[in-house]
Amino acid sequence: MIEVSACVICNGPVRKVRKALVAPFLATRIWNRRPFCVNLTACDACGFLFYNPRLDDDDLRRLYSGYRLPEYQEARRASEPWYTPRFNEDLASPALYKRRRAALAPLLREHLKGHTIRRVLDHGGDRGDLVAGLLDGAEAFVYDISGIPAAAGVTAVADPAACRPDLIINSNVLEHVGFPLDLVRSILQSAGPGLVFLEVPVEQPSGLSRIVRRIAQAGIMSLAHPSLAPSILRPASLSMMHEHINYFTEHALTTLFRAAGGCVSASGTYTVDASPNRAEFAWCLGTAAGTNA
Repeated sequence: MIEVSACVICNGPVRKVRKALVAPFLATRIWNRRPFCVNLTACDACGFLFYNPRLDDDDLRRLYSGYRLPEYQEARRASEPWYTPRFNEDLASPALYKRRRAALAPLLREHLKGHTIRRVLDHGGDRGDLVAGLLDGAEAFVYDISGIPAAAGVTAVADPAACRPDLIINSNVLEHVGFPLDLVRSILQSAGPGLVFLEVPVEQPSGLSRIVRRIAQAGIMSLAHPSLAPSILRPASLSMMHEHINYFTEHALTTLFRAAGGCVSASGTYTVDASPNRAEFAWCLGTAAGTNA
């Protein structure tokens, strides 16, 4: 982990919001230790919220190696009884991706008018399910550190620049990484003259529904593992740090894109009906500075 003293997006001053507890699954899988506290930190300049210290590259590799494969699912269920094989499968089910593509495709068509997209790369997209058939006539590729097999109709690549993408999509990734500025810089370099589309969930770490869920989860984990109860049953668990270690607004996302050297051509928010909940996403589209797409 790496302690930071400034915003990891805009380098602005930050302030501690409250103590937060590292989820037992993360503490065990990454560091093989009991849950411990970190700080939830805010940047008032760009509106970015993040946990501090930050996960470094080694931490992320230990966490996401074999992401959602049986070993990952079993390790997570060891501390989270609700994380069953069915629950794990539903997080990346064909039905869910169908809804996501149905919401995303018209947005992309609107903002990609005048651009020819022959090759689309899902950067950090697990199996690449999101880009499989997303844009008519576009060849689909995926680059992901997990090493899991690509979805049908998608080609996995070890070098994101190798497929010469006309469009790189980075979806539901930036909320997971310790240093998003480094990642977006890397994506822009891989894009060459192509377009880059970033999207992240719009979430709050202390919304009512999240607090209720955290209370329920802390109770379930404590009942299943009484030895963890002293670590879990405390106020810091209400802001528990799990796999989402960053909280974005649309403004924070566009600030990140520009800070990484990109030019934003469009941005906004949209929702996906993921019954019983509606998920909101912030997005931005653009290119690397000095390129013409």
